[in-house]
Amino acid sequence: MSKRRHNFERIDVLDGDRPRLADIRPRMLEELSDSDACRPSRWDRLAVVDWPIARAMALSGERRAPVIAATALSRLGNGPIYLVILVALIVFRPNGAGAMMLSGAASILLLHSVYPSIKRSAARPRPRDIGIVCPDAPPPLDRYSFPSGHVMTLTAALVPITLAAPRAWPYAVATWAAMAWARLAVGDHFASDVAAGTLIGAGVSGLIAYWMVA
Repeated sequence: MSKRRHNFERIDVLDGDRPRLADIRPRMLEELSDSDACRPSRWDRLAVVDWPIARAMALSGERRAPVIAATALSRLGNGPIYLVILVALIVFRPNGAGAMMLSGAASILLLHSVYPSIKRSAARPRPRDIGIVCPDAPPPLDRYSFPSGHVMTLTAALVPITLAAPRAWPYAVATWAAMAWARLAVGDHFASDVAAGTLIGAGVSGLIAYWMVA
């Protein structure tokens, strides 16, 4: 059986540094080597929107402060941020804190039992795989891009908190937005990866939290 590469679309830089959508080529990943992991692409329609957003959001490294912030947030999303959330729940002791923690933990465990399979099935390369990468960005924890595991997991942790303590929603939204920005900024995800991670995390966590917390 012949192997096919992902059929993303590449935007050439014309007229200086400005990308023109009218000049999209049909294959974004033409330089990726064939392998068993390369499967027919299902992302062609999304690429028209995702590619310009990825180009616009990825940091170039010209200013150090945003790079440091995005890198730090991405590293926090590898695990430490959940210790911060746990400590905050213990210190502030909102009503239903125990149910929040149990609900969040159950949601995250359930999501991560199927998440690797989703990633392997989608097999979508990351923006960094095609040249969109922030200098000094930490290496990703796994290979593929869809969906965003950082955003999915954080969403699953924050949903039960906002359901049990509605006044915390501005902090939850700000935390989610910061993580979403960081994942785009370091070149690890496309916007649709972040959107999918949010929807999957909110859907699963919302159902469990409604049963355990609400």
